[in-house]
Amino acid sequence: MILRFMQGTSWESIAITLQEKTCMPFVPSHVEALTQDGGFYIGAHVKGGVMKRPVDYDAATIAVDPTTGKKRELLLDLETTPEQDKVFFDFLDRHLGQKYDWRAIIGFLLPKHEHTPNTAICSALIALALRSCSYLQWPLAAPAHLVNPRDLLLILSARMHVPM
Repeated sequence: MILRFMQGTSWESIAITLQEKTCMPFVPSHVEALTQDGGFYIGAHVKGGVMKRPVDYDAATIAVDPTTGKKRELLLDLETTPEQDKVFFDFLDRHLGQKYDWRAIIGFLLPKHEHTPNTAICSALIALALRSCSYLQWPLAAPAHLVNPRDLLLILSARMHVPM
């Protein structure tokens, strides 16, 4: 299973990265999963909620490092079993069409604990999918809707090498 962390250029992405503070190799504003056929990403976005989108859907909106000219995008290949992959992607497929959780994003920006049931933000969706397949073996120490992309990358860096 491959996860994609990226930093976008929209005002929502900028607000998320400002709230997240420091992270290496860059501060991600979004996370999603590459489908097993490699043709799509599954993730939660403001527009459309949880959807399958073609891999190049956001080519024009990925932030670029001004010093290197590289896209701020990181693909992490998680070592999983076929059984874990099946459970992970079944979880994501069951959530296709779910609406975006605006209240959780507001909860990141303001000191409030906000969430709308049966909605998702990108990092909560992926964190819960990783829990469903036992890649993350134990419950997280915070509700999933409070896990931002930086937090999820930090969690994964305790389990695997994250290239800098």
